[in-house]
Amino acid sequence: MKKSVGLIGMIGGGLCLSLEIYMLRVLQGLEKAAGSWHTNAWRYAESGPCLAALILTALIIIASAAVLAVGKDE
Repeated sequence: MKKSVGLIGMIGGGLCLSLEIYMLRVLQGLEKAAGSWHTNAWRYAESGPCLAALILTALIIIASAAVLAVGKDE
C-alpha cells in the first residue's frame, strides 16, 4: 500500500511540476500583453510565489520517492 502511495505521489508531483513549467510561458505571455515582461520565462521562477511552488513540488516528489523506496507492499 505504501509503495502505491509513493508512486501516486511521484506521478502527481511530476504532473504538477510539468504544469508549473509550462505555466511560466503562459505567465510571460500574459505579462507581454500587459506591456512589461521578462525576456526569459525562467526569471518568473525566481519570484517568491513561483519559487515556493517549485520548491514545494520538488519536496513532494522527493518525499514520494522516499516512501516508494522504503515502503512495503502489503
